[in-house]
Amino acid sequence: MNILQLLTSLNNDISIRAIASYSKILNSNGFNSYVFAPLGRELSYFKRWGAEVVSKSSSALDINYSKATIKEICEVVLSRSVNAIHVYDIAGYKAALQVKKTCSIKIVMSLLTDISEQTVIGRLNKTIFGEFMPRATTLVPSKTAYRQLLTKYSRKNIDLFHVPVPVDLTIYDEKKISQERTISLATQWGMLEKPRHIIFTKAFFGSNKWQNQIIKLAMTLEKLPENIKPYVVILKNGSNKKLSSEFEEKYFKNRNSVLCLMDDLLDMEAGLKLSSIYLELSPENDYYSLDILNALAMGNAVVSWQSPVNKELVPFQYHEYLTKNGDIKELVQVLAKLLKMGQKERDFTGRTSRNYVLNNFNTKNMEALLIDAYSTLSFRKAS
Repeated sequence: MNILQLLTSLNNDISIRAIASYSKILNSNGFNSYVFAPLGRELSYFKRWGAEVVSKSSSALDINYSKATIKEICEVVLSRSVNAIHVYDIAGYKAALQVKKTCSIKIVMSLLTDISEQTVIGRLNKTIFGEFMPRATTLVPSKTAYRQLLTKYSRKNIDLFHVPVPVDLTIYDEKKISQERTISLATQWGMLEKPRHIIFTKAFFGSNKWQNQIIKLAMTLEKLPENIKPYVVILKNGSNKKLSSEFEEKYFKNRNSVLCLMDDLLDMEAGLKLSSIYLELSPENDYYSLDILNALAMGNAVVSWQSPVNKELVPFQYHEYLTKNGDIKELVQVLAKLLKMGQKERDFTGRTSRNYVLNNFNTKNMEALLIDAYSTLSFRKAS
C-alpha cells in the first residue's frame, strides 16, 4: 500500500515527528510513505526515517491548498499509485476531500492537536465545510480522548484507533549532545557567568490569561533565595507578536527579571539538556504535548496543570508535580521543591522519566497499533 502524508505547516512540530516515526513503521512493514509538505530543513528529517518527499512547488512555512496545489497532489497520487492520504489537521482534511473528487483514495486522519468534540461531531454528521464526509480511519494519540470518543461517538462512518506519537529517542538522548552545543547555548543565555537552574517553557501568547500567569509566577520566583532562584527560559515559538510585545512592555520594563525570552531556538535538544525542569502551561488541558514527552526523554522533571491527558504522559510517581489549573501558589511550591533537589535525587528523577518514555512511547510499541489501523483500509472501498 502507498500512503501520501500531507503536512500543512513546518511549524507543526507534533505532525512532523508523527510523519517521521510513522514513515519508519510503514516502510518496515512493506508500505511506501510519501510526504507532501512545504520545503524546508525538516524534509531531510523525513528522508532519514524512510519517507520520500514529493512536494516541489511550495517554499513557504505553510501550504496554501490552492487549485494548483490540489492538482499537484492529484498528480502525485496518480503517478505513485497512492491508496490513502494521511492528514493531520482540518486544513489537510479539506485538501484530501478535494483530491478525492478526482482520485480514488481513502483518508486517514490523526487528531493530534484538535480533539474537540465539535470537530468529531461535525465529522459524524457527515459534513465539514459543506463537504460530504467519507468514511475515515481516525487516529487519536491520547488514550483518555480515545476512550471518551469511543464511548460517545463510535458509530456511523468513523473508525477510531488509539495510536500515540512515539518519541525519537535517537535525538532526545543527552549522551549524544556535545559539550560544544551546550556551552554555545549556555553562553547565549548568559549562564556561564552566573549558573542557575533553568526552567524551560514555550510561550502561549494567544491568551492574556497565560501572560498574567507567567508574570505572577516570575514575580514570585524572584523572591526565592538566591541559591535556588532559577532562570525561566521562554521560547516564543511563533507566538502572537502583538501579545508578545505587550508582555515584554508589561513585565520586562525596569525589572531585574528571572525570565529569559527567546525569539527562536535552533537547538531544542541542547536547550532541554541544559534545563532541569520543563514547564508546560498550555491553556488547553486536553492538549497532547509531545514537548512533555521530549522533555522527559531528556531527563527533565515536568511541571504542568492537572489533566487526564497530562497524567498519561507523565510517570505516575511524578503526578504530584501536576497542579490545579491556574494555581500559581501551588505551582511555585512544586518548582521550589524541585529546585532544592540534590544532584543524586535529580539524576534519579531524570532516569525514571527517560525510562518511562523509553518503555511506553517508543516506535516499536506503536508499530502494532499503527499497522492495525492501516489494515482497516484494505477492507474498505475508496468511494
